[in-house]
Amino acid sequence: MDIKHLRYFISIIDNNFNLSHTAEELYISQPALSYMINDFEKNQDVKLFTRKNGKLSGLTYSGEVYYRDALEVIEKYDTMLKNLHNLKVNLKGEITIGIPPLVISAVFSDFLPDIILENPDIKFIIKELGAHQLREELLIGNVDLAVLLKPERIHKNLIDSYTIQSSELAVFVSKKNHLAKKKRITWQDLHKEKMAIFDESFMIHHYVKQAFERHHVSLSVSLQSWSWDFLLNSTRINRELFTLLPKPIASQYPFDDIVMIPMKDPIPWTVTICQLKKETSSNVESYILESLLSHFNSQKN
Repeated sequence: MDIKHLRYFISIIDNNFNLSHTAEELYISQPALSYMINDFEKNQDVKLFTRKNGKLSGLTYSGEVYYRDALEVIEKYDTMLKNLHNLKVNLKGEITIGIPPLVISAVFSDFLPDIILENPDIKFIIKELGAHQLREELLIGNVDLAVLLKPERIHKNLIDSYTIQSSELAVFVSKKNHLAKKKRITWQDLHKEKMAIFDESFMIHHYVKQAFERHHVSLSVSLQSWSWDFLLNSTRINRELFTLLPKPIASQYPFDDIVMIPMKDPIPWTVTICQLKKETSSNVESYILESLLSHFNSQKN
C-alpha cells in the first residue's frame, strides 16, 4: 500500500469497518475500496480483516499490527510534509553566488530574478567575476556557490560539480567582415585575424589561447575586455574584428548586423555549478542549490 491506501485502510477502521460510509467519506466507489483490500491481502498472502456474513467485522492479529504501523507511518509522513513547508516558510539567511558576467546574461537572466523575488527573506549576494577569479573565490570560501566552466581545474576531492548547460564557442563577426560568408570557420581561417577577447580573469581567455597554440595558429589580440557586450559591439563597429563567444548569445541577443559562425573543432563551453565539499551545508545553501539544479534539469528535458 502507498500513503493514499494506508489512509484508506485507517479510514475503514475509523468508520467501524463500514465500507459504504468509508467510500462516501473518501469520495471513491465502494467496489474500488473492496478491490483495494482484497488485492492487497491476495498479493501479500495475509488477512488483515475478519469477516462475518461477507462483511468486514474487525481486524486479525496481523491487521492489528499493520494498523499500529500504519498510524506511525502516516504520522511520520505528515510530520515530513509539515517540516518541508515550514522549511520553505522559515527559510532565512544569506547566500553568495559567483557568476561570470557572460554566463549570468546567457544562462541565468530568465531565472535568477525569479528565485530572488520568490525568496524575500534570503539575502542574495551575486559576485560577477570571471570564472578564473571565481575558482579562487570558491576555494578560499568567499562564495558559497560558484558557476564555473569545465574543466574547473579543481581537484574532484575538493568540490561537487553539477553541469547545467553544454554548448560551444563560435565566431561572431560583422556582416561586412570577409569571414562572414563562411558556413564554418577553421582555426587556420583565424590566423593573424584581429581578435576581441575576454581579459585574463576569464577562463575563456585561457581556453582560446591554448586552442590557438594547439592548432599552431597565430593569435592577434586587438583588444581585451571583461564585458561580453563590449566585445560584441566592437565587432559590429569594426569590420576587421572577430570575437569568440558561446553560441547561446546568438539566440538571446540577436543582432541584424552581426553573424554567428560555428567552428570546426570548437572549444566546448560547459557551464557548471560548484560547491566545496563539506560535512553540512546551511539550509539556505542546500535549498538554493537544489532549486537551481531542478530548474536547469527541467530545461534539459
